[in-house]
Amino acid sequence: MEDNPFEESPDTLVSVCLHLMGGSSLHWVHHLPEESCVWNFMCIDEHQRSDMVEITLARASQLFPEIKELAEVPQSMDVSFKKGKTSGKWYDFHRGN
Repeated sequence: MEDNPFEESPDTLVSVCLHLMGGSSLHWVHHLPEESCVWNFMCIDEHQRSDMVEITLARASQLFPEIKELAEVPQSMDVSFKKGKTSGKWYDFHRGN
């Protein structure tokens, strides 16, 4: 992807819930620097690891272009973002640095 705004490589693997891949709306984004998949993208439902698939960050950016708004998260920051149901704005919940 020629316009990759993320610090991570476009080939970086990320986790996406199966519901999103099936057309559900993106609701949660987790940036977990200690995990093998640093970025996790989920719908509003609860999830188990078995509900997740791995795709590249480039593919996730194509499927969910709104995640580019979160690209400036420092690689070491442990943070979650919740998308407002009506506003469409991202609200952050910092868990550490």
